[in-house]
Amino acid sequence: MSGIHRRVADEVYARLREQIVTGQRGPGDRLDPTEVAAELGVSRTPVREAVLRLDADGLVHRQPYKGVVVAGISLAGAADVTALRLHLETLAVRAAVPRLADTDLVSMRDLHQRLDTAIQGDDAQESFRTLNREFHLTLYRAAGSPLLLRHIEDLAAQADRFRLHFDVRHGRAVGDHADILSACEVRDTEAVVAATRRHILGSYLLMLPAGQSIPAGSLLESMAAEA
Repeated sequence: MSGIHRRVADEVYARLREQIVTGQRGPGDRLDPTEVAAELGVSRTPVREAVLRLDADGLVHRQPYKGVVVAGISLAGAADVTALRLHLETLAVRAAVPRLADTDLVSMRDLHQRLDTAIQGDDAQESFRTLNREFHLTLYRAAGSPLLLRHIEDLAAQADRFRLHFDVRHGRAVGDHADILSACEVRDTEAVVAATRRHILGSYLLMLPAGQSIPAGSLLESMAAEA
């Protein structure tokens, strides 16, 4: 595969994933390769490759008589994503904190301050998504594992879809990020792990509909018990 072809496929994948994560393409929307190719001005081949990657991410699936559609959002799916995030992000924290550079901490402070301001603005949902992701990824990049980072980013994209149905202005990110940042500044790895776990699990619980709880017998239930 040529470098140009790979770049086009990557761009199509990024564009479609962004549309799904931000809700421009909602659950059940059909993803027709011919229509997408015409919309983006590319051939069908990179679109088909992008769809295969989105399928692997769990963001689309094939339905009989309908073709490829955007995957739905379920409480069971949200619980699984949260459980995997707890495992992978705390793994990244343990590797990252001892390797944090002063420049990483400067970036995290700046992102934290910008999020604190932006979350009160008119574009709170989109601003939160961008700044929140970069705050966490700045920390996780220090782990030095591109493969681990890629899995974390894929799960974060799915978490962003769940968050579309929750008003981030009523969330806990600002306080949780302050705890994570404070622990990072003194290089207290276990404190960062604990703060990260509280943040991920607490954010999931806040997004649950009234009367709902962690599914019994789920992977998340067993992992939450370890907190």
